Order: sequence, then structure tokens, then C-alpha cells
Amino acid sequence: MIICDTSVMTKLSVPTAVCLGYFDGVHRGHLALLEEAKRIAGKEGLTVAVHALDRSPASVLHPEQPTEQLTTLEEKAAIFEAHGCEILAVSPFDDRLRTMPGEVFFREILLDRLNARAIVTGDDHRFGYRGDTGTKELERLCEKHGVLLSVVPRLTLRDGTVISSSAVREALRRGDLGRAEEMLGRPVRRLE
Repeated sequence: MIICDTSVMTKLSVPTAVCLGYFDGVHRGHLALLEEAKRIAGKEGLTVAVHALDRSPASVLHPEQPTEQLTTLEEKAAIFEAHGCEILAVSPFDDRLRTMPGEVFFREILLDRLNARAIVTGDDHRFGYRGDTGTKELERLCEKHGVLLSVVPRLTLRDGTVISSSAVREALRRGDLGRAEEMLGRPVRRLE
């Protein structure tokens, strides 16, 4: 797997199907995005890529409220590679990215650097300055630029609980390792 820093990279020579997210925990919902990207990539002749951030946006936006990190970047890379990701593109969540409008991110990062021909995201994912771009805005941008878009609905447990990084953290705080592992789809690493 190739790991690249979007702040210094040039445009990829291969067209990609890109999964968007922060991916803390790389839980079953995140893996559903990757499976969808692999399906599209196989059908369209694309390379599977994941775009992630180098740190939690919450840690920058709300430093007074520490958030436990479920997975390090190295752990994410290993999980993604094991599940068929070919390129992991990491953006530093710095002031430039924090204040970048979603449309600029779409053009500069997804199109001009990652050569995205397809984008896969969750139905609740937002990006851009103050979350200005959600799935409706992304749909408009993709349509305008001829990029395929697949929006994957959130996965839930049998009891209706939405699988999310926050829900995994909460299960770990309560000591419910079984529930956390059910959401992750693998054994957990204890938070420190």
C-alpha cells in the first residue's frame, strides 16, 4: 500500500475510488465504505484509495475536551491494507485544511491530487469549513465534475445502535469489550 501526504503530493497517475472520513477505530461502518469502493473500483477499473486525516478534527477544534484516539495512523494503515486499500492519502488537519471550504477541498484534494473518479462516503459525513459540505453538496459537485458518488447508509447493531467511533468509545468506557468488538469487527485495543 502507498501512503502519501496530500499537502506535498502531486496528482496521482491512476484514477481512484476514494473513501472519505476520519476513520477513527476503522469500525465495521468504515469497512463497509471500503467494500463499496472496492466494488466500484473493480467495475470501473479504478484504484482503491482512502482519504484520512492525521489527527482528530475535534482535538484541534476543541482541545479542552480530550478525545481518546481509538487507532493510530499506523494501525489504520495496517487495517486498510488488510482490507484491500491500495493508497492511503493523509491530510494534515492544520489551519489551512480547517478553514478550507468543502468545494475547494473537493477540487484541490480529491480531483487535483487524488484523481478521484468515484467517491464513497457515509450518509452522515461532512467536510469543509464548519462542515459546509454534506452528501447533498457533494452530490452536486460530483455531478458537475463527472465523478461517481456512492453514499453508504450507517450500519447498526441488532438493537438499532448506530455503529460509530463515539459508540465504540462509549462501550470501552463502560468496559463492554464485547459490544466494542462487535462494532469494530475485531479485538479491541484498550484506551490509555
